[in-house]
Amino acid sequence: MIKIAILDDHPMVLKGIESMLEDSHDMELTDLYDRSAHLLEGLQSRIPDILLLDINMPDGSGLDLAKELSKSFPRLRIIGLSNYSEPGFIKSMLRNGARGYLLKNTGKQELKEAISTVHKGEIYLPRTVRDILLNDSIGHQPGTSFIPKLTRREKEVLELVASEHTNSEIAEKLYISSKTVESHRNNLLQKLGARNTAGLIKSAMEKGLIS
Repeated sequence: MIKIAILDDHPMVLKGIESMLEDSHDMELTDLYDRSAHLLEGLQSRIPDILLLDINMPDGSGLDLAKELSKSFPRLRIIGLSNYSEPGFIKSMLRNGARGYLLKNTGKQELKEAISTVHKGEIYLPRTVRDILLNDSIGHQPGTSFIPKLTRREKEVLELVASEHTNSEIAEKLYISSKTVESHRNNLLQKLGARNTAGLIKSAMEKGLIS
């Protein structure tokens, strides 16, 4: 029996995955977590075989968490779960220890196939994700017409970064922690394909996200 846990802060996602796995004879959903802190606490008493890990959590980055969990729990196999299809997110998740990557619109059969494949020690990437990575590797980019979807908070952080505010200043203005600001900045870098703040601002201006 493959024991599975999920970390996602969206109740609909948790319920949806729970529904897709409820008739499985070889898979058991043991734990549902909506915060990174709750997951870390739960892992002290029970470690699943597979963890479906959301990338964007309100209390920290799933990318950083994947790296931390891979070191602390080497037998835990992680599958990234996200709405983000940008190559940077996918590659970062795999570099940080994930053994698979699923988009949140995945179907029942694909979800089960991913879990079974990763449980056997192999890497699982859906065809859509493989195509994204292939296009990226050969330099086929969507171009400046492609506008990544930003959350409301990411837009706020981007505007403040463009106004040359520091992380601590942004944290104070938005009433969030500096760590959360850093997480949003990292997400923005990944979404806009930038390596640093200068590249972030340039890309955001080219795409009309800031003026």
